[in-house]
Amino acid sequence: MNENFIKKMKDVLILQKKQLIKNNKDNDIEIDTDGDETDKVQGNLIIEMNNQLNTRNIEKINKIDDALDRIKDNVYGICEDCGEEIPEKRLEANPYIMVCVCCAEDRETDEKQKKRFH
Repeated sequence: MNENFIKKMKDVLILQKKQLIKNNKDNDIEIDTDGDETDKVQGNLIIEMNNQLNTRNIEKINKIDDALDRIKDNVYGICEDCGEEIPEKRLEANPYIMVCVCCAEDRETDEKQKKRFH
């Protein structure tokens, strides 16, 4: 894989990570749940939404950290499942993706079959 492309993707990943960390900090706001029943319900809904956003952001940060580790280990852009190179366009669309399209489809099919039998 092209060294300039990998540097570009590393910069993108670091920028995304910084933005997600900033977003998590911005979500840490005081939410007033005092007042009448409506205020409590609205406050609790906002708290739940913030918690869900923070959880998603943390999951993305972990994926970004994995991708940065893969860059450091010189295996970025190589499919975890089949070992083939992941196309640059796919990595540009999702810089922390770790599988090629074929393997992603195989994983999705496997998940659907597992759900069907459980």
